This record gives sequence, C-alpha cells and structure tokens, in this order.
Amino acid sequence: MVTSGLYLAGPPFSPLYLKLGVCLSLLVEAYIFTRVYHINHEENENGDQFKKTLIFIETMGLASLLIITGGLDSPFIWYAINPILLAATLPPAYFCWIMAAAFISAAVFLQRYSLYEPVRYQPFWPNRVYNLLVFVLVTLVAQIYNFVIRYLSRQNEVMQKQLDHIKSLYEIVEVLSHRNTPQEVVNLFASYSKVLLKATKVIVCIELSPVLKKQQKQCFYAVRGPRRILSEDKWYPHLKKILANIHNQQNNQVIINYPEEEESSPGALLTVPVKSKSHTYGLISAYFEDHCEREQLSELTQTLQYLSKLCAVAMEKYSLEAVTEEMLLLEEKDRIAGEIHDGVTQNLFGLVYALDELANTDSLPESTRQQLRFLQKTAQESLKELRKTIYDLSFTKRNAEPFIDEVKKYLYDLARLNGITVNFECRGDLHLNRTTRKALYRIVREATGNAIRHGYCSNIDVLLEADEQRILLEVADNGAGFDPESARSGSENGLGLVNMKELARNIGGTLAVDSIPGRKTRVSCTIPLQNGIFPREEVAP
Repeated sequence: MVTSGLYLAGPPFSPLYLKLGVCLSLLVEAYIFTRVYHINHEENENGDQFKKTLIFIETMGLASLLIITGGLDSPFIWYAINPILLAATLPPAYFCWIMAAAFISAAVFLQRYSLYEPVRYQPFWPNRVYNLLVFVLVTLVAQIYNFVIRYLSRQNEVMQKQLDHIKSLYEIVEVLSHRNTPQEVVNLFASYSKVLLKATKVIVCIELSPVLKKQQKQCFYAVRGPRRILSEDKWYPHLKKILANIHNQQNNQVIINYPEEEESSPGALLTVPVKSKSHTYGLISAYFEDHCEREQLSELTQTLQYLSKLCAVAMEKYSLEAVTEEMLLLEEKDRIAGEIHDGVTQNLFGLVYALDELANTDSLPESTRQQLRFLQKTAQESLKELRKTIYDLSFTKRNAEPFIDEVKKYLYDLARLNGITVNFECRGDLHLNRTTRKALYRIVREATGNAIRHGYCSNIDVLLEADEQRILLEVADNGAGFDPESARSGSENGLGLVNMKELARNIGGTLAVDSIPGRKTRVSCTIPLQNGIFPREEVAP
C-alpha cells in the first residue's frame, strides 16, 4: 500500500489509468500468491520446493515490473523486500541471498529497457550502491531474526516437552505416594509409560518374593497397546528369556531389539531392567512401531531408564512397607503373648490347676468331679482360642476418619479455597472396604481438580450412590469441557484420565467421561457389587 501510494503520487509521470492498472494488478498478484502460499503451507503437499518456486516467480515478476514503473527509481524496488524476507524463512540459509542477488541483478539488467528515462542519469556505482547496501542489510537482519526465532522455538519445544515430562512424573510420584498394591503400581507404570513415551505398546513385568513368608514368587504384569501389534506369542518368549538373565546384569543396560513384525518397518523394542541397589524386580519394555532416529532413540532410552528407576523405587517402597508391617505385627504379637503369659495365661493356668485338684478330690461325688473336669477342659480350650483370636487380630486401624466425612471435608475445603460451589449428595449404605474407599476418594480428587484446573468451572456436583446392584460415583461440572479423544493421546489432562481409569479398573469398575468442548463435563465411575467391595471383617467407621 505504501509503495503504491508513492507510485501514484510521484514519478514517473504517466497516465493515471496506467498507474491504477499497475497497482490493481500488483494487488491481485499479491492476493493470489499469498493464498497459494498459505494453502500449500497448510497442506504441505509439495514441501519447500514449491514455496521457493513461488518466491522466485514473484521476485522476477517484481524485477520485470520496474520496466514500466521507473526502473531503479521506482518505489516498487522496495516491495521486493517482501519475498526476500519470506525466503529467509526457508532452508537453506543462502536461498534468501540468492533471491536478493537475483533481484538486484535483474533490476540492473532491465534498467536499460525501462520505458521512462530518469530526470538525471545516475550510474549504479557509486551513486546507487545504497540500494545494494539496503538489500544486503535487510537480508542479513532477516536471516539473524529467523535464526533467533527458530532457535528460541526449538528451545521452547524442548522446555515445554521437559515441563510436560516433569508434570507427568510429578503426577506419577503423587500417585505412588499412596500405598498401592504391586498390581496397581504395574498398571500405573504401563499406562503412564505409554503416554510419556508415545510408544505403540508397553509391557511391564515385575516379580516379587515375600520377605518373611515362605511362599513362591508372585508375578505381576501389565500390557498397554493393541493386541494385533507385537502379539503375545512374539514378545512373551523374548522377554521371558531376558527376565531369566536379567539378574546377572550389573547395571541398567538397555536392550534394543528389532522384532520382525513387518519386514518394511520392523520398529524397535526397548527393554530396561527394573533394579534397585539391592534387588532386581523385573523389566519395562516399550515397542515403537515407527522408525526412530538415533537421537530420538537416545532420548526415549533415557526416559525409559528414569521410569524404570522410579518403578524400582515404588517396588522398594512396597517391599519395605511389607517388611515393616510384618515386623510390627510380630512385635505386637510378641507383646500380646508376653502379656498373656504374665497375666491372663497365669490366671487361666491357676484356674485349670485348681479345677484339676478339685476333680481329684475323693470326697466329692462322681457327678461333681465330672462337671469339674468338663470345666477344666473348657478353660483349656478357652485359653487356646484366646491366643488364636489375639494373634489373628489386625494390628492397626488405618482409617481414623469416616469415609463420607473425609469426602465432605475435602469438597468443603476445595470450594472455599477456589471460590466455587460444590454440592455433595450421598445415597444408600456405603460400608466399603479400604481399597475401594481409597480409590473412590482419589477419583473424586482427580475429577474435581481437573474440573477446576482445566475446565475453569464455577459449580461441581458430586453424587455417591449405592444400591443393590452397583456403586455409582458421578462428578459433573459446568466448565469449558474438552475432547476425550484428544485427551487420550496424553495432552493436558490426559494423564489424569489415565489415572482415574486405572483406579476404577483396580477395584473392578469402569470409568466413563462425557464431555464436549465448550460444554459441561461428567465423569462416572460404576462398580458392580459382585467385586467384593463391601467389607466382611472390616466395616467402615
């Protein structure tokens, strides 16, 4: 627009209709080239080569335009800076210099064919060398600017990726901070590893040996990924062989294999042992169907090694907790046994001895002595039953606060801290076992937290209902909503959904998410009653 205005108002002094025609033609040309360039950029069908061709055609066209607009004195000579700036965004780096040199050369060469003679002839050197200097400086600044922008973009992508990994790993650590069973830990690591690594398939296999109980090894494994890719008959013998030899490895060596799943694209199978300083627990294996570059493979390997170390820490934590519980139970049993021996046992023993003395008294009738022997036998049986009952008792009670009151307290604090309205409704008899209570409580926390962090809601409705067939937990909000399909790929709150689904799966339930971008979200967890979620010996306080 600026160059067209200068052309219309200044030299060369040609008919107005000719100048208007030139400006209109240039406007149409700019619109067409811009549309074609953007369409190609979005579809990316022909790559950078097509864009370079467009830039070259536009540059040569602008050089030709100088013939009818005043040659080197034309205002449109500065319009050629636009395609040169655009050329600076395309590789290789010297392409924009080629375009600048081509335009200057063409403009100087076509100067002799200009339709208008300048008022005062000025040779290109040295009078017009400033034109060359301007183009050189503009091209140099454009290249430096483009280099800085690309560098900052790459650094931003790296930092964003690292930040996402840190957030994901923090979520894993937060989940693992609760006391989980080995199968829960294995399921969580399989799901999180698939999301973090963006792998086609992830296999986690853990072997645990009871520390104080003389039992066989327990094997826990989880597989995340499509069944048709790297089927079980392919990976199971391979990983079983690795697992058998993994105890002899001294470090967390990464094993890379290329299974012959498809001859054209075999993919890569990365296997890392799950080892602590004192024990080997198993392995984590990730299969990538697409071809991975060496640099990308190295980055994936580092992430997988970190996940294996984190899994080893979780297994170590579980083992230490199991040992601690066993030791506490043994200490408590010893203490109770000592008290029984010093108190109740001595009293019962004295009672048994006194009854025996009375039963052997000849002066008593035979019927009375039989009754005394019966009482003696009953006292002996009572002593045995007392000891057995005490030893079978639980050594601690984990839940000091009732489940419903705990949920109410959390929702009340959540509403107060975030300035929103939270409605909680509870129906039916909810005497649940400890595992189910913990899972439902964590689903409530995760769902309400996502509603505030990602949905920016102002109202949350929580329903917890129990009937004769199932337990139902619903968390509904009036927030912005999201696309559940895109969340499954690991973006934004995708890991939160993975966590909630794993929690529901571990207690035999299912999780459903009903959400549309721009509308409210509803998270429903349904647990059938046949999964034994009501306690038999443990009753919720």
